[in-house]
Amino acid sequence: MFPMCLSKSTKNTHAMQLLRYRKNRCRGAEHQRGSMIVMALFAIIVLALLAGTLVNMISTSSNSVLYEVYGVRAKNAAQVGIQELAMASFPLGTGPQQCNQVIANSATFGSISGFQACEFSARCTTTDINFNGEDYRYYRFSSTGSCGLDGVVVSRTLSVDAMQEN
Repeated sequence: MFPMCLSKSTKNTHAMQLLRYRKNRCRGAEHQRGSMIVMALFAIIVLALLAGTLVNMISTSSNSVLYEVYGVRAKNAAQVGIQELAMASFPLGTGPQQCNQVIANSATFGSISGFQACEFSARCTTTDINFNGEDYRYYRFSSTGSCGLDGVVVSRTLSVDAMQEN
């Protein structure tokens, strides 16, 4: 290859372009100063938002488990009320009894772990029915159990119907 011969004016133009390039390159670095701080702040803010969302999700999950556990306890307390009324309505060794009463927390839950803050209120009604010349006694039992802790109260209501031929 032959060396290229540049004229004096071309050399000056090339030198000027090189100087402009170096000057602009340095100026670009000056303009970019502080951009890492902005990117770091952006990353910190995004990570903080993600962490806040995660904490909120965990808190919501823990509250739903709490409501579920107390809901099961309240349901069990309501079942105790229905069972007590059923025992009074259908005692062993005798015939069915009339049942028009309300009982409230006659069982003591204080000795049962987890049920100290639970109570129930149960109601029973009896209606005599004549259907196709047959006499029946219709029982309707309903009970509401509630359990709570630290201001959170969960209640469940159960109903049971029974029919006895007289």
